[in-house]
Amino acid sequence: MREGCRLVYGHMPLSEFLNLVRQAHDRELLHPGLARMLEATAVIGPPEALARIRRQETPAAVERMRKQLGRAALLLDPHALRWLAAGEQGPASLALFALLTGVRPRYYRGKTTGDVPREANAFRRCRLLIEQVPALRRALPVLAERVAEPGIAEWAAIAEAWDDLCAQMDHEAPDWRLGPIRAQGVTAMLKCFRELETA
Repeated sequence: MREGCRLVYGHMPLSEFLNLVRQAHDRELLHPGLARMLEATAVIGPPEALARIRRQETPAAVERMRKQLGRAALLLDPHALRWLAAGEQGPASLALFALLTGVRPRYYRGKTTGDVPREANAFRRCRLLIEQVPALRRALPVLAERVAEPGIAEWAAIAEAWDDLCAQMDHEAPDWRLGPIRAQGVTAMLKCFRELETA
């Protein structure tokens, strides 16, 4: 227990894990991002306590990430290292990070060409990445020019329409930074870009 949260390390049988989840109160969340950051199996707790632990542990997580990346860490600025260590992530945002930086964290096992955002929450995490690592904003126009590369057309289209996607998200979900959203217009726009790869 820490800050009123349950932190689990090591192997845990599925039955025990399910029992742990059942014991959680309605306000408590299972937080896979914080578990990744702490190198834990699972972390469950109330949102405000999870946020406190994230703040407390971010410096140590950044140093662990720097060591894990080795020489590749030299390619990244402090904002990028912080996002890798403690940022809100999903397959699409990790793919975008790899495309824009050339650095692929060892825990990302997806395909950068296939892990494009398919719905608004996946794009939301990509947008958080670009906001939290400002240097990557300058790389989006370069990505937009890669439309002729096999498997990159969809990413290039998303990069080209980035500002329009952000404007639509701001319209549909002005509080998008606070957590998961519903933004059907953003999802519909992303679906249009998918058709570029199949056309």
